[in-house]
Amino acid sequence: MTWQNESLTVAQRMELASAQAQISFRTGSEAWHKGEYAKAWDWLERANRQARGNSHVMFALALARQTAGDLEGAIRLTEELLQKYDFREGWVLLATFYHAKKNASGVLRALNAILSRYAITLENWSLVGSFFRTYGVHSWCAVDGDGILKTDFLAKGEKISITIDGKPVALKRTQQGCVLPEKWKSAQIIEVKDSNGVALFGSPLQPKTIASCEGLVSVGVNGLSGWCWLPYDADRAPVINFYDHKKETCFLSLPLDEFSSAVSSDRPLARYRNIFIPWDKIPDGPVHVVGPDGRDLLGSPLDVRMQTRSAQKLALDLNKFSNIGKHTQHCLSKEDFFLSLLVSEKITATPVVSKEKKPLVVIIPVFKNSSLTMACLQSVRKSIERKKIKVFIVNDASQEKNLIQNIKNFCSENKNFYILNHSCNRGFPAAVNTGLKASGQSDVVILNSDTIVPTGWLEELRRIAYSQTDIGTVTPFSNEASIFSYPSIVKTNTVPTEEEAQVYMGAAQAANAGQFVDVPTANGFCMYVRHDCLNQTGLLREDVFAQGYGEENDFCMRARALGWRHVAAVGAYVAHVGSASFGAARSALLQRNSDILEKLHPGYHAFIDKWVKEDGLFPARRRMDLVRFRNERKNKKDTVKSVVFVTHSHGGGVERVVQQRAAVLQRDGLRVLILRSTKTGCVLQDAADKDGSMPSLVFSLPDEWSLLMRLLRAETVQWVEFHHLADHHALLHTLPPHLACAYDVYVHDYMWFCQRISLLGPYGTYCGEPDVAGCVTCVALTGRHIAETLDVPAYLERSQKTLAAARTVYAPSHDTAARMARHFPDLVCKVFPWEQDKAIIQEAKKRIKHDQVSAESNQLNFIPASGALGSDGGKKRIRLCVIGGIGTEKGYDILRLAALDAALWDLPLEFVVVGHTPDDATLIKTQRIFVTGEYREEDAVNLVASMQVDAVFLPAIWPETWCFTLGIAWKAGLSVIAFDLGAPAERIRATGRGRLINPALSGKALNAVLIKEVLFCKKSGEL
Repeated sequence: MTWQNESLTVAQRMELASAQAQISFRTGSEAWHKGEYAKAWDWLERANRQARGNSHVMFALALARQTAGDLEGAIRLTEELLQKYDFREGWVLLATFYHAKKNASGVLRALNAILSRYAITLENWSLVGSFFRTYGVHSWCAVDGDGILKTDFLAKGEKISITIDGKPVALKRTQQGCVLPEKWKSAQIIEVKDSNGVALFGSPLQPKTIASCEGLVSVGVNGLSGWCWLPYDADRAPVINFYDHKKETCFLSLPLDEFSSAVSSDRPLARYRNIFIPWDKIPDGPVHVVGPDGRDLLGSPLDVRMQTRSAQKLALDLNKFSNIGKHTQHCLSKEDFFLSLLVSEKITATPVVSKEKKPLVVIIPVFKNSSLTMACLQSVRKSIERKKIKVFIVNDASQEKNLIQNIKNFCSENKNFYILNHSCNRGFPAAVNTGLKASGQSDVVILNSDTIVPTGWLEELRRIAYSQTDIGTVTPFSNEASIFSYPSIVKTNTVPTEEEAQVYMGAAQAANAGQFVDVPTANGFCMYVRHDCLNQTGLLREDVFAQGYGEENDFCMRARALGWRHVAAVGAYVAHVGSASFGAARSALLQRNSDILEKLHPGYHAFIDKWVKEDGLFPARRRMDLVRFRNERKNKKDTVKSVVFVTHSHGGGVERVVQQRAAVLQRDGLRVLILRSTKTGCVLQDAADKDGSMPSLVFSLPDEWSLLMRLLRAETVQWVEFHHLADHHALLHTLPPHLACAYDVYVHDYMWFCQRISLLGPYGTYCGEPDVAGCVTCVALTGRHIAETLDVPAYLERSQKTLAAARTVYAPSHDTAARMARHFPDLVCKVFPWEQDKAIIQEAKKRIKHDQVSAESNQLNFIPASGALGSDGGKKRIRLCVIGGIGTEKGYDILRLAALDAALWDLPLEFVVVGHTPDDATLIKTQRIFVTGEYREEDAVNLVASMQVDAVFLPAIWPETWCFTLGIAWKAGLSVIAFDLGAPAERIRATGRGRLINPALSGKALNAVLIKEVLFCKKSGEL
């Protein structure tokens, strides 16, 4: 049972899920190309649930939904896709969908995006024109990739006025349109108006976007390789130019006609063009590879022969030490320097340390995004007010005029801020080097322009930098900084506001002021470098890292080889937007430079991975979380009391009840704290913290029990609620007396007396609940599903004591209460249903009436799952729905045998699993089951209702204590067939909304009963 295998790592689970999603996507795509549109729709919907957010799946599914008649769903999906990726085909599709819905505003919004941001083609011009004539639009404009401004007004002979970046221009008219000036591609906007001063539809045009280029080059096995394309003029083959190192002589112009299949992209329908130049066509030394927009492609400039030249000359250098060698001078020069420095675990060298402190200079390279840059500069200004600290702002030839003007104005108003300008764009490492050269013998802080710094950040970095003689670099915590990320190093953290950054800085100071942790490398978003480390190590390597990524890691490895240490200032925090510098080509540049880094420093990635696994910054992050956790209490009223929930980390129905209970108590003004199990102990979470913003409140048990107790005792805990003790340390049983409070128990399953939890015996069926001796035999034969290894009698004795001392033991059903009393005779459970069944059924009746009206106006062309099943969608076959994650206990084997029997005897019976199973493929192979893929909770009822089934079948083979999927079935207005076992049977009897069958049935006998029950209910009107 794959997804029930708890030995799988997160990465392994993700890999499995990805592989399954790829199969679904491939199956759906193949069906689409064969014209099997119903089947394609089913499989693409499944793929979308398995790989949520995958752009290629979403685009294909949008087309499939249109074909299926689900225009609303197609529009929702396309709108979501266009928020992530701006691509012309998506806007065309959206216009088509809105046109089918007769939504004029939606159509016009999509067309405006096409005209204003994309190079117009003849095909699109014709399409746009047909739409506009339909919707009564009389004037529109666009520009093509050759710089020809097109407008329908020219054909009519009417006058138009044109301004480029606010300046009126007179353009030459041809039969094709108006010819834009030679440098039109660098303009920000082109406005086109009629004789009355009214803007034509599509104006203002965005020429800089239209002409933009993306690409990457690197050193390949046989020469220079890479890719390039024009995202907003994708049908055009870009022409790239190759220049010498001074960018004076173009030695090659290359039109890129061949498409590249080597590029992996999330952007739908991206059309990358292949770049390849063999060694013999490339001159020695650095070369610039320049795109159609006049800018170097990512990875350029590069010296394709540097590595081989370095190896050859090193060999010659070594020859001078031999008896044969006649060389008296070194052959290696700066241009040939590509030598590997092996990364070692320990620092063995002794650095050359200065005996004095030097002044401090802040270096901020800037290139784009005026609002982020100015926010950064303002925060830096506040933080260094009345301090003698210079700030060098290095303008890397930004093309944003407002950004440059804003910086000039800022520097004129604030002393100690200076601008250093590049004449052409040279990349982040080169911009930093410009600042370093201007800084003289100073300490420096390299700071990204998309950061926000709080008060006190520099003082803390400098204090740490000089706390030990051999500290070379210092890096603070940040929301987006790889190993320095806080609060989480796993999830993406929210970018804090300036005020929130100051709060984080305050927490860092309260928790970790003056402390540091040795780290393997610094992070260039905010890196303090001491002058003596800088003098000994040298500049960043702009010769190999081009636009950036990895250059600071190379610097740190070189410094480390010289004996310098790199540390994290865990008492400092700087906010960082991050990951926006290079757009869609970012991942490709990262991979390129990552490969270079490993070549320069063999073992680097293994060294980092080992450090990440050990997570040396965890204690500092936890101290910050502890400070913030306590501050949360201080921010509340002193009278606020707390309740502690103990539960597992497996989600499901238990988690749903936990969240419901938490919401109730929070409305009553209580603070709800949740202790969840981990592999080594537990993690503490405030139920109000939905984002999990304090993930390091993890406690290793039993070692850190006293720390956890000190924390909880300060919370004025009123009582404890035991929801689930699975995977928890035995100490958790003693939590209430340690907190001197009462506790309640909520029964969610049978782990209180069954070490297999679900009452399944050696045969994989309901065990019948034998005596203690029977349980001992069962555990010996089949093993436990709990982490502890207590023998059965001791286990039962502990459970009895815990239950007996509880203030109240809650069971969700009478059946559950009776089973608990059977094993603990003195126990009286209070029955407390997790849902109100009568209310669910009443609400479902209202919903069905509303859905019937909606369905009449939104008829689908296909019945869901009929294409995948190759069936008539229930017209001749009886169709049953099975809801949820169907593992062993939930009846996977029952379902598999029923499907096999139905296929073997060609019975009029099929199943749709709305959810997922351990092995979907085996079930689907029967052609009698289709599995939709895991659903989101908020989608469950609508998804079940849409499947057009005759009834819902609950195949669970254990006596469930509740069953939330039964509630989903009723909310969808469906009747239910279930085994006469556990709480579902009790609830069905109480409501009359379903049929109960013998739990011993399976295979052929089960199918016969299922068919009989459905036919009877149809005849009697129950369905």
